[in-house]
Amino acid sequence: MITITNDALNKIKMVLSSNVNKVPRIVLKAGGCAGHMLILTLDQQQANDLLVESNGIVFAIASNAEKYVDSITIYLKDNLGTNIAVKQNNRPTCRCGKSFRINI
Repeated sequence: MITITNDALNKIKMVLSSNVNKVPRIVLKAGGCAGHMLILTLDQQQANDLLVESNGIVFAIASNAEKYVDSITIYLKDNLGTNIAVKQNNRPTCRCGKSFRINI
């Protein structure tokens, strides 16, 4: 389930209106103090992406991120409204909540 705050939803719609050939794409990257981060990019949809709709926005989920988007929140992470972040809600996270740990 993808939850989007209203301010992030408005920002994504604004960005998409001027980038008609791209989609919001969520990918898993190594990083952060807990080891892994979900990153929202504006990119071309890839052939193996999973498409998920939330609040009228279709997100492409990279294959490496599919099992980690079960409960995420997309939000603006600064007061200027320029940086959109993804928070994973169901995994052990670092104190700031920007990265999470994958238990193997």
